[in-house]
Amino acid sequence: MSLTNARKVVMLGRFAYPASCLAVGGAAWFHGHTGYTIALAIALLITGGMWILLWVSTRWLNQAEAERTEMGDQLIQSQRILALGELSTGIAHEINNPLNIILQEAELMRYNLSAPASREALDEVRTSLDVIYAQVSRCSDITHKLLDLARKRKPVSQPADINQLVEDMLELVERETVPRKIEIHRRMATTLPMVTSDPPLLRQVFLNLLINAVQAVDRDGDIFITTYRDGNLACSEIRDNGPGISEENRKRIFNPFFTTKAPGKGTGLGLSVSLRIINELGGDILVSSPPDGGAAFTVRIPITR
Repeated sequence: MSLTNARKVVMLGRFAYPASCLAVGGAAWFHGHTGYTIALAIALLITGGMWILLWVSTRWLNQAEAERTEMGDQLIQSQRILALGELSTGIAHEINNPLNIILQEAELMRYNLSAPASREALDEVRTSLDVIYAQVSRCSDITHKLLDLARKRKPVSQPADINQLVEDMLELVERETVPRKIEIHRRMATTLPMVTSDPPLLRQVFLNLLINAVQAVDRDGDIFITTYRDGNLACSEIRDNGPGISEENRKRIFNPFFTTKAPGKGTGLGLSVSLRIINELGGDILVSSPPDGGAAFTVRIPITR
């Protein structure tokens, strides 16, 4: 029984049990049995004692529920940082490239400005400034995505574009897929409506699943991203052509700390945290793995909650 359900039972007992004791004492008093005053007094004592006991139990359960929620939030945040760590090499390379271009353009500007002023030199300076502006914007876009993903926020409920959220995380993951010669195939539904959900948490789920797909394929493979609508659900399928998942492991992959990766390659928290997030958002995650290999994870989110 979960802490939430246990708390509900205790809350019910706070009123049901004392009421039953009072009913017994009242019945004895109305029937005029011998010693009815003593029976009523005992009923009152039991009622008061049980009410205090259940009230204290409710406080303890409330504290335990709050501690569990806080630990869950800390787990989500720590796993989010771990996911970013998986992409750190590719992201550093992606930011380093614009910085090198900016350095080269700055050196060119310094050379042009040191020479006698001419129209050609000024045109080259303007061109260099345009290149520097574009590269700074590129770096800014990358860092904003990283900060938005890593920042710890309170849960929010607002309109979210599933296609855009997936695309944002694909831009981070593609820093890893290009050198590994992994091809990304997009099949986004253009008519997919907005959902009312928590965009930062959804980004974390999509990033976890994309990282898993990249690690499953490893090199020279394919990852297929498909979004579609199924009734009141917005669905996002992330499928790879890796080795797949055995039937035995499919029953355990959402368990905390379970992983099929080599030691030091994973914590076993990505899928369990992702499932927890999606369940809190009112959705679920489906997993399938055909006999010929590959695995598919489908995230289903209610369009309206």
